[in-house]
Amino acid sequence: MVGIRQQRQQRTREALLDAAATVFAGHGYAAASVPRIAREAGMSTGAIYANFTGKQQLFLAMMRRVVEAGAASRQRSADKTSDPVELIERMVTTWTSTVDGAPDVVLLMAEFWLYALRNPPHGEAVAELLADVRSNLATNIVDSAGVTDPALAERIASAVQAMAYGYAMQRLIDEDSVSPTQLVESVGWLLRGAVPGE
Repeated sequence: MVGIRQQRQQRTREALLDAAATVFAGHGYAAASVPRIAREAGMSTGAIYANFTGKQQLFLAMMRRVVEAGAASRQRSADKTSDPVELIERMVTTWTSTVDGAPDVVLLMAEFWLYALRNPPHGEAVAELLADVRSNLATNIVDSAGVTDPALAERIASAVQAMAYGYAMQRLIDEDSVSPTQLVESVGWLLRGAVPGE
């Protein structure tokens, strides 16, 4: 009986996170409200408060899920090949496909940055999630390219992260200005410059 209740609660939580993603992407953090998210989920505001302390915790939990989904996607790419060039191409192609096929992810990342900038006391939570992304990149991309210096690995991961997010914003505004192939090529340039011989 307890298991069934937990499963139901987990389904409710996932439905609320789905609704939150839709509302935050469509209206932005400031314009999103607990009642609006509850309506989107087809639930009461009480369901939200039974699972989250409020809008802020719901937003951060939703973004944690986005970040974890990205990490899982990169891991799946890493599991399919041990060739560093192919791995980089797979990971970057996964990101470019996300940008084109699920642009709400980019909108949510933009809201994430704006939230951190407009709410300095809570910026640390955002910084930690972005650091998790960099750490994952360093493990799955940079280590495969033969980088042994942890400080260099972190710098390369930061550059790849910035390049990927910049590409996403540019692509959504003007898709003709940059292509998926260009991002793959640019990341290759970066790695070859940082790790001669790769």
